[in-house]
Amino acid sequence: MTTTGEKQYKPAITATLNAKGVLDVDTVKGCYFGLNKYPDGGCYGECYAYKIAHRYGIDFKTSVSRLPYKKAFKEVFFKVKEHTRGWYRVGTAGDPSHDWCNTVDICERLKGTGKTPVVVTKHWVKIKDSHLKSLARLGAIFNTSVSGMDSDSEILHRTAQFDRVKDAGIKSILRVVTCKYGISEWALKCAENQNYLFSLGEIIDTPFRPATNNKRVLNGDIVVDKNNISMHKENIHTGTCDNCPDKCGTLL
Repeated sequence: MTTTGEKQYKPAITATLNAKGVLDVDTVKGCYFGLNKYPDGGCYGECYAYKIAHRYGIDFKTSVSRLPYKKAFKEVFFKVKEHTRGWYRVGTAGDPSHDWCNTVDICERLKGTGKTPVVVTKHWVKIKDSHLKSLARLGAIFNTSVSGMDSDSEILHRTAQFDRVKDAGIKSILRVVTCKYGISEWALKCAENQNYLFSLGEIIDTPFRPATNNKRVLNGDIVVDKNNISMHKENIHTGTCDNCPDKCGTLL
């Protein structure tokens, strides 16, 4: 338990099939860096993982490394091996950059499943060259999470890491949280950033799903549809993994 009375994530590795059909093997749960920088709801004030954790009384601000204890890892290994898809995702309810050593170790241990690790990260902590070499040998795919709503320094850092990953011989993709923006100065700057990110190579277009009371929605900075999704293009995929054209970058 934490001093706030909230529960902490358990430290044993797990594999979970989420509602969209993606098998998540989070090497880290919780997001210390994101919640420290953006204490009011996490990134963009709308971190879905934070909302879920908060709903269940879990301390999302504490990052917990999920370790390969013998019994837990055995269950994870066979769940990954028997999964119908050829890949699993690392980085859903926590950023793997909090513990790159554990992330690489887990991916190496899962090599025998024959499945591809897809690492989703905001690069709060820079990955070492040695870790990149290990993940390159495993055939990993990186999704660097970024958005036009990020600060200039965040965009500069994340795109630089996107390039580093690519230079290491790893498939490197920008996972862009996108919006249909309004016409305010803030919105126009975000739209400019978004267009820039689109110009950098392969991307996964992830439409923003703000709450109905989001201040940027209420003042018109972000435009949403009737389902409260901010879609800058009408044909962006918002459904399950089965019909997704990207599959976390494995098809790009």
